[in-house]
Amino acid sequence: MRVELLCTGDELVTGLTPDTNSPDLEARLFELGIKVQRVVLVGDVREDIARALREAASRADVVIVSGGLGPTADDFTAECAAVAAGVPLVEDAGTLRFLRERAQQRGRELTPNVARMALVPEGAEVVPNPVGAAPLFIVRMGGCRLYFLPGVPREYRTLVDGEVVPRVRTELELRAGRTYRAFRLLRTVRVPESVLDARVAPLAKAHPRVVFGFRTHAPENQLKLMAEAPTQAEADAALAAAEAAARAELGLAVYGADGDTYTGVLARLLTEARATLSLAESCTGGLISAQLTAVPGASSFLLGGAVVYTEQMKMAWAGVSAELLERHGAVSNPVAMAMAEGIRAACQTTYGLSVTGFAGPTGGTAEDPVGTVYCALAVEGAPTRCERFSIAGDRDLVRLFAASYALELLRERLLTAPSSP
Repeated sequence: MRVELLCTGDELVTGLTPDTNSPDLEARLFELGIKVQRVVLVGDVREDIARALREAASRADVVIVSGGLGPTADDFTAECAAVAAGVPLVEDAGTLRFLRERAQQRGRELTPNVARMALVPEGAEVVPNPVGAAPLFIVRMGGCRLYFLPGVPREYRTLVDGEVVPRVRTELELRAGRTYRAFRLLRTVRVPESVLDARVAPLAKAHPRVVFGFRTHAPENQLKLMAEAPTQAEADAALAAAEAAARAELGLAVYGADGDTYTGVLARLLTEARATLSLAESCTGGLISAQLTAVPGASSFLLGGAVVYTEQMKMAWAGVSAELLERHGAVSNPVAMAMAEGIRAACQTTYGLSVTGFAGPTGGTAEDPVGTVYCALAVEGAPTRCERFSIAGDRDLVRLFAASYALELLRERLLTAPSSP
């Protein structure tokens, strides 16, 4: 089944609003084994929208259209749909009745611009919107079925989940000779995209039914595995074999799969180990704390921390000595280790994690230029571990990767020594 998405609105083509609807729908359709062939963005120009609808309908079996169904002057997608289909607009009695009742419930009169949302192309199937005003309507053009949805994300996703995906699934299941697909997204850290590609290249040859793809979403790189076969059982088996081979090759670099998040996985490891954590952050400025506290229940393992941005605060809150700072400098291995040990002692946690570095664009030394970061992990009964990293990029990227590298020290420790903190 060939599926295309068409999104309308000047806000999408001028950069004012990102298209968040399409990625969600693409993922939902992929779960059905459907890979979206094309996503088209069109501004608020009647002729362009009508032309785009005709072109998409000539190529695809299903086109899912969003936007332009509201009450304002730039909402004319229904009009364009009628033009593209070569039929007039007609008033849907059920929608008009709903709009009138909705206005009365809110103590308002039904204005002409709101009543326009009841106009749909003649012959369209109309589906009520359970969370909004403008309905979903479905139009056939030749061999293509076009679904028209409001662009408001909450309304769009409700109608996608409740109406569009179930209908597409039913249509797909009735098709003969369909290709079945199975998908897995493996999430990796500390493996550059080029290295990831090189390491799994031999696996692609060994698993011809699986397509290997890659996606970068800093600070992680993702390996996409998609198996295709004549039956779902064969696709599932091919995917399982390729995933097992990829995990064996990449080892600890794979932190999770599909909908896993790094901090969610780390939270689970800390909880299972009954371990607690404290943080001393310098160049990351609380970024690690923010990432971890985004996880519900983080208070069970994250007891506290400090943003020790200056030398004074490194001494006061992380217990770093003035002599150590003077001898080695704030961005150094000894100071990072002292920060981790000091914050762990102050908070009385299982682990103490620290990060200090030059995020830029100024600062740095000949030995430790901008982008140099030291991360340290302290734990009772074991030597404190510290690593030096050189991170290329602007200030935001240095901070993002510094947080990631620091947390990796902790994840690796939890995975390799789960029975003893």
